[in-house]
Parts: sequence; C-alpha cells; structure tokens
Amino acid sequence: MSYNLDDDIKEMAKASGNLPEDADDNKTLAELEAETEERELRKEAEETVVADENYDEDVELSLRTIIGGDFLRSRIFISQVGYMMYIVLLIVIYTWNRYEYQDDILLEDALRKELKDVKYNVLTQSSELMNYLRQSNVEQVIKQTPDSMLSTSVSAPFLLRTP
Repeated sequence: MSYNLDDDIKEMAKASGNLPEDADDNKTLAELEAETEERELRKEAEETVVADENYDEDVELSLRTIIGGDFLRSRIFISQVGYMMYIVLLIVIYTWNRYEYQDDILLEDALRKELKDVKYNVLTQSSELMNYLRQSNVEQVIKQTPDSMLSTSVSAPFLLRTP
C-alpha cells in the first residue's frame, strides 16, 4: 500500500471547513487551492457589498431619527444628495443676490437724497440771486455808494430805429 500525501491534505482541508464535503477526489491539490481561494474572495466581496450598502431601506422619520442622524443613511436621502446640494447652491446664490440688491437700493436712496439736497441748494441760490438782481435792489445799492452818479430815469424808454 502506497502513501498519498494529497489524500491527507484533502482530508485536513475537509476537516477545517476550507474544502466542501462533496469535493471531487480526482482534483489536484492546485485546483482545490484555487477553488478555496476563489471561495474566500467571493466571501470577502459579499462582505464588502454588505458594508457598502450600510443604509436602511425605510427609515421611519421621527424626531429621534432626525436628531440621531439615522435618516442620513436612508436610500432616499442618499439618492437625493446631488439635488439637495443644487438646492443649497441656489439658496446661497439667491441670498447673495438679495444682499447685493439691498446694497444697490440703499445706494440709490442715498443718491436720491443727495440729489434732492443739491436741487434745493441750487433753487435757494438762484432765488437769492434773483432777489439781489431785482431793479429796486440794484437802485438801493447804487444809492448807497457815494461815488456813483447814476440815478433812475424819469423819462420813459424809447426805441431807436436804424435806417
């Protein structure tokens, strides 16, 4: 009777659970090791997929889940993250635009007030000038100067006609 090392290794692999009981006895040791490795890789891949899908299908929306943050792992929330970021971007742009608009309105109001003040100032100066240049005021100024020889005319004005 000859001693077969492969048979002993197969028996040890079956006993440790790395080799299924219904494994074919005709396979070589390399084939069995490849199958075992493939099985382990599949098991790791399944664990990774389960870890990646670590979100709840249906999370009951309550104050406790909101405060605890459990709703952030729901499938619906995760699928809508891009849309929510878009909405937040629009809100930021809207708020920024509103502040800019308010600044423009405040500047416009200040400029209108300044324009009104300038108009009133010009109106006041023009009325003072009109009052100063009135004929009666000019006559009074002329009479008050001692070296002036001008006086008010007593005859009516007349037109000169040129041929």
